[in-house]
Amino acid sequence: MTNKLERKVTKTLRLDIVERLEKLKEEMKDMDTFVRQDLQDVNLRDEDIFRISEKIKDLEKQILNVIEG
Repeated sequence: MTNKLERKVTKTLRLDIVERLEKLKEEMKDMDTFVRQDLQDVNLRDEDIFRISEKIKDLEKQILNVIEG
């Protein structure tokens, strides 16, 4: 009986991970749109551009950490 329960949890967890990945993809698309809009703003200061760049670098590191495990 325990074996069946563990299998259900594993399947549910796997589905949850796939759903979360899909949600992240959508959020990345949204982020891309907003960042591109921000960069087109002529009033954007150099400090703002640097801040955006640093946040993207941090995100890249986090993604690499997940991939590399």
